[in-house]
Amino acid sequence: MATVNKRGNTFQIVVSLGLDVNGKKIRKTTTYKPPENTTPKKAEKLAHEFAIEFERKCKGMTSLNENMRFCDMAEWFIDNYAKNELKEVTAYNYESQIKNHLLPELGNIKLKDFTPAKITAFFKTRKYAPATCRKVYVILQSIFARAVEQGFIKETPCTKAVILPKSKQQKEKKPFLNEYQAKDLLKMVEDSTQFNRIIKVLLYTGMRSGECLALRWQDIDFENKTIHIENTLTDVGGKHWLQPPKTKTSNRYIALSDILAKIFLEQKQYNDEKIAKLGKDYKYPEMVFTTDSGNYVDRSGLNTQFRRFVKDTEFDFITLHSLRHCNATLLINSGIDLKIVSELLGHSDVSTTANVYADVLDSAKAKVADLISLKLQ
Repeated sequence: MATVNKRGNTFQIVVSLGLDVNGKKIRKTTTYKPPENTTPKKAEKLAHEFAIEFERKCKGMTSLNENMRFCDMAEWFIDNYAKNELKEVTAYNYESQIKNHLLPELGNIKLKDFTPAKITAFFKTRKYAPATCRKVYVILQSIFARAVEQGFIKETPCTKAVILPKSKQQKEKKPFLNEYQAKDLLKMVEDSTQFNRIIKVLLYTGMRSGECLALRWQDIDFENKTIHIENTLTDVGGKHWLQPPKTKTSNRYIALSDILAKIFLEQKQYNDEKIAKLGKDYKYPEMVFTTDSGNYVDRSGLNTQFRRFVKDTEFDFITLHSLRHCNATLLINSGIDLKIVSELLGHSDVSTTANVYADVLDSAKAKVADLISLKLQ
């Protein structure tokens, strides 16, 4: 039975929930303040009714730790969940987002004080782009989901009632490179340099840049004319390593054309010359693309180099990832089955490819309709 003690204009309500594993009494405490101008007798009655409801709420909640601060829950999440259940790069990004975006404002708030309205207000007052808000909210959802699983709180405040900022303007889609633009870009990278060879490989294969930079010589089968993509180059805090690619379907084989074979053989000769100079100091001789010292090529640095390369040209609207889109667009417009395109890109399923290239598919369908009309005339 809850105890009710009058203290001035309020009532303190205490519910006893037995002993914890250390023999310490478990108590839940709250305060009830009756409405103004309520008679003392009426106020006491309302306080006891509130106490009964509070006690019901507390039943079965012995394991809860809703007084835990968010910063402590976030620390538990990083140490016990993120670092054990997520990929290292994902865990690193989550930790950075938590420290930069969530802890400064929400760190000292108790878990029990979070509500959908409070979370809505938090994102409303941030000067983050809507896309950033969505990314941060995904992390917040994960933290509270783990809190519920561990019994720290009964239910998550991250419900459908939370309202996130929306973009005022629909993001304009950047145009893909067409066939003629791709040919012009290839002319710009005709010279025999490693950077130019990387651009060609990305354009001819549709690989992700991390997959390209993770290629080893053992992945290239010149005899059977295949390229095995089974790794991606990961960069966390300046530290690089190879790990399995984005999805299971990203582990795939793609065909090695004669043009690609020539590009890789040029790269092999280039590497052999560097290895001959450095010998054992050449760090990763098994890698296809390396720095002058034989180290991994930094993906961020490659992106920067490409942006400088296309600056003030007709291609200043594209990124390295645009080369992947160009590859897919050329395949679709050439009539290649969407399932094959999806497999070559390493998408998790065909629907992903269809969603990303919906506009291209619509255009291809229109061409098919026109083709049939011409055939039947």
